[in-house]
Amino acid sequence: MTRTAIIGACASLVACTGVGQGTASYDALAAATKACQDKGGALTLRSGYDAQELSSYDCVGGQKR
Repeated sequence: MTRTAIIGACASLVACTGVGQGTASYDALAAATKACQDKGGALTLRSGYDAQELSSYDCVGGQKR
C-alpha cells in the first residue's frame, strides 16, 4: 500500500496509526501528544515497537476534525 493510500485510509479511521516519522524526541512526543489530545485521543506506544521512533506511536480514540 502506498503512503498516500495509507494516509487516505487513516483519515477515515477513529484510531489512526503512526503519528509521524523520525526520532521520538521530547519535543516531537510533546507535539504529537498535544495534537492527539486536541482530537480527543491518547498517544500510545504500539506493543513491541521501538519507543525511540515516532512512527511507533498511535493516536487512539480520537476523532478526525
